[in-house]
Amino acid sequence: MAEQTVYIGTYTEKLPFVDGKAAGIYAYRLDADSGELHHLSTTVGPRNPSYLAIDPQRRFLYSVQETEVGDDPRVHAFAVAGDGLRPLNSQPAHGGLPCHIAVDATGRCVVSANYETGSVAAYPIGEDGALAAAAAVVQHQGAGSDHPRQVGPHAHGVVLNAANDRLLVPDLGLDQVLAYRFDPVGSLAPADPPHLKVHTGAGPRHFIFDPRQEYGFVLGEMDATITVCAYRDGMLNPVQRISTLPADSTADPSCAEIAMSADGRFVYASNRGHDSIARFAFAAGALTALGHTSTQGRIPRDFAIDSTGDFLIVGNQDSDTVVSFRIDRETGDLQPTGHVASVPNPVCILPVQF
Repeated sequence: MAEQTVYIGTYTEKLPFVDGKAAGIYAYRLDADSGELHHLSTTVGPRNPSYLAIDPQRRFLYSVQETEVGDDPRVHAFAVAGDGLRPLNSQPAHGGLPCHIAVDATGRCVVSANYETGSVAAYPIGEDGALAAAAAVVQHQGAGSDHPRQVGPHAHGVVLNAANDRLLVPDLGLDQVLAYRFDPVGSLAPADPPHLKVHTGAGPRHFIFDPRQEYGFVLGEMDATITVCAYRDGMLNPVQRISTLPADSTADPSCAEIAMSADGRFVYASNRGHDSIARFAFAAGALTALGHTSTQGRIPRDFAIDSTGDFLIVGNQDSDTVVSFRIDRETGDLQPTGHVASVPNPVCILPVQF
């Protein structure tokens, strides 16, 4: 079996919401039998390399530098060099607190979302993997509810569809998922329709498609919900809303990540505060709650399913741990493997099969 490397983005500096103390980007090898993580390397240097993305050929890795306006927010490019990473270059983020990043299907363009200022940028990729200057920068406008976090835009994710011609951007501040026509040269233009308005106070954070691109799932950070949408001809139509928290939970709602099994049968979402992974079955366009699994740590900021579909790997930001769980393919249940890696402030979990 080909080897899997798990790259882990972190916070290296203190921000208002985290006491960052990591060294940079960590690389671990995943044991395909046990789910144990073995440290390979640490790339020291990039500041707050929180979210990561890799090109389709797995030659280059890209990272945001999550710093505030006035503190040089950037987007970084690295070459994959054995077990480590070799810095290539960086470009200005064109907004504060860049918080999410993606590479298009052709490997010709990087897109990133800036939370603080509510903007999106697109960067062409050179033959050597380095980033060119931004070809497009789009500034979101408006407000959502009267909640303090929704008095202005806060772009929180960037997701490209399978056709590679639409970019979807959940904006926590606007209660919208904005849609752009996308071209790999880096052009962005409002799609028709230009956005999906979700319910007030949802605070859209992340978005995923099902494998057949017939449905989309909007994760609401602020009210701990998943909005299921039918997707057709570039349009999202909400068909269901479901909570990620137990009915009797007293935890403040604060979702962080959402993922789906490769076969499209199960959806998972992380709850910060409740410190759990919510499990759902998906069939006939609807989610059915299956239960919750403790992440065995505090503030599960991110998680990912490995390329085999056997393991779900969780980064607990405030307890400095990365925990692996074995996935039951038939039931969707999660069982702890017993393996825990110590990683300061894990923010992004990116498994890559080489």
